[in-house]
Amino acid sequence: MIRINLLPTKAVKRKSRGELEILVLLLVLLVEGAVIYLLYSTVSGKVEDQKRENDIKQAKIASIQEDIKDHEQIKAQLDEIDAREKIIQELIAGRTGPVQMLMELSAILGQGQGPTVDKEEYQEQLKRDPSSGYNPEWDSRRLWLTAFKETDREVDMSGQAMSNEDVGEFLRRLKLSKYFFAEVLIKTMEIRIPSSSVPIVGWNIKCKIRYQ
Repeated sequence: MIRINLLPTKAVKRKSRGELEILVLLLVLLVEGAVIYLLYSTVSGKVEDQKRENDIKQAKIASIQEDIKDHEQIKAQLDEIDAREKIIQELIAGRTGPVQMLMELSAILGQGQGPTVDKEEYQEQLKRDPSSGYNPEWDSRRLWLTAFKETDREVDMSGQAMSNEDVGEFLRRLKLSKYFFAEVLIKTMEIRIPSSSVPIVGWNIKCKIRYQ
């Protein structure tokens, strides 16, 4: 018996190959979708983490801003307090400063006394320059004041002395004193007294006052 195959065998093969290609394409798309999903999930998680971190930072910034919102006001209040304190100190210095300065001047011109100095600094200064110290044996009666004027802590004083050496001793004591600074000997002059054959020295010194 003879059998004849009338089925389109080649077409079936083509159909099977086409189905295989479709399956491969679907598999590729499925893999790509899975990869894209995984990438999206990872990126989305990182974005969420970054958002949470940003929220935490913003909360911290808000807290800091809340803490310092009155900073300028507090600073202004502190500046005002400092200004008041400065005024008070100036008023106190204005009341007690002149008294202290006059007491210092009295000590400088007092017999057996001397200027107010920092003992350690004074000893160091004497080591560097022995001639810069004052003479504790100086007879302060050899020099006297005839005029004294203070304006805004600047002093202009004049007087007379028995010699230029006495003027130098007085000026040296002023320089060493903690109360006086910027001392300048303006001039000295010889003064003749009709009743005496010995001339005396007139002098003028300017300096500034440092109230303690």
